[in-house]
Amino acid sequence: MERRTPVFIVCSPLPRVGKTLIAQLLVEFLLADRRPVAAFDVNPDGYTLAERMPGYTTVANVAGTKGQMALFDQLIVADGTAKVVDLGYGSFDQFFTVMEAIGFLAEAYRRAVVPAVLFIADADDRARRAYAKLMARFPELPLVPVLNAGTGSEAKPRGARLDYAGMPLQIPPLPPALKSLIARVGFSPELFGESAADMPRELIAWTRRLFLEFRELELRLLLETLKPALKLRA
Repeated sequence: MERRTPVFIVCSPLPRVGKTLIAQLLVEFLLADRRPVAAFDVNPDGYTLAERMPGYTTVANVAGTKGQMALFDQLIVADGTAKVVDLGYGSFDQFFTVMEAIGFLAEAYRRAVVPAVLFIADADDRARRAYAKLMARFPELPLVPVLNAGTGSEAKPRGARLDYAGMPLQIPPLPPALKSLIARVGFSPELFGESAADMPRELIAWTRRLFLEFRELELRLLLETLKPALKLRA
């Protein structure tokens, strides 16, 4: 089986929904799994991910042609390095407009680059409309609703089955003090090394539960990419 290069696009059309923290957690998971990862902070209103994880994060923008080319040229590289895009709400529409205009998906699939959108689900009408629009615009692109207990968005909105189709990624609830700790210092790969004894047990338990969610998500996405081949063999 050819090596696949995952590209995770963590996004929402709304501010302050926990998007950047989720992008950070995903990077932490990949690092703890001892896998190469590169993150891209597309938040012109404030580059929080780049500040928290400077060794792994590149500041990017889609406001102009030069920035667009620089970002998508890196996302399309089939190098086996997982990519995590922290896409700010101010760049949401422009990012997907560029993606469609340059035919990114077709070229990505040709190169075994596998993009997936982690969309922060919310009861706000703007979020539901944006999700439905992405589904119609990119029917072949995996759209994973993220139910983030940390922001209260785990509460199912009206018509959730219709508005947020597919198996969601569940972010378990996290006490505010631990959330602040993670945002400040992270938790991997040292969490599972010698310093694990110094970490709060509640944080270790929460992290393992979260990592299991990420691993199951990857398995679901892998099965989706294998479906065409499995149908041919049947």
